Amino acid sequence: MIDYIYLYLYYSIMKKLFLLISLCFLWTILVGCGKKTANEVCPLTGNVCGISSWTIDHSDLSGVIKNVLLAIKNTDLLTISSFVWPQGLRFSPYEHVNIGTDVILTSGEVANGLAMNRSFTRWTYDGKWDPIDLWIGQYREKFVYDVDFATAPEIYHNQKFNRGNVINNIFDVYSGKEIIEYHFPQIDPQYEGMDWRSLYLVFEQMNGQWYLVWIVHGQWTI
Repeated sequence: MIDYIYLYLYYSIMKKLFLLISLCFLWTILVGCGKKTANEVCPLTGNVCGISSWTIDHSDLSGVIKNVLLAIKNTDLLTISSFVWPQGLRFSPYEHVNIGTDVILTSGEVANGLAMNRSFTRWTYDGKWDPIDLWIGQYREKFVYDVDFATAPEIYHNQKFNRGNVINNIFDVYSGKEIIEYHFPQIDPQYEGMDWRSLYLVFEQMNGQWYLVWIVHGQWTI
């Protein structure tokens, strides 16, 4: 009889011990998942985020510029969305911009961009006049990050250049804003510079915080 009592107590203790160990293991997993690491994979893109928008000082313009470019490179839409201007983020495919035809996305739309079924159809291709009918992911590949601008050999801050036949009116439309240009004077030497590319990031400050208000793409136009 005593043996049965000991056996019962033994199994009771082991059962409670197993439950305690399981709870500790579950807590470790939950706490670990709540931490954002440098190698975290962004849920929308499958790319490594590399940065956390929650740890970025939005009052430091130079840091904001670097982190926005890195987020664009990695298609880290969640981080980009944290910098979007409260009135929305504008997109222009060419340096001659038209605020009447710009597509404007809210912060929420940017964050969920790859899940949106929305096409950029308010512009036409230069020299063809065919409508630009691209969904957000396709637009990014063609009119945002079509080359690795993070390695651009030339970077300009609030400097205006007119290249090709298009009139660059970015500085007229957004006078007084911080305009950063990442520029490749050429991609393939055989085209002698007619394949140049630029990415413009336009920032504006409000209440001591810097926001991304505009992304403009530049290239040779007819």
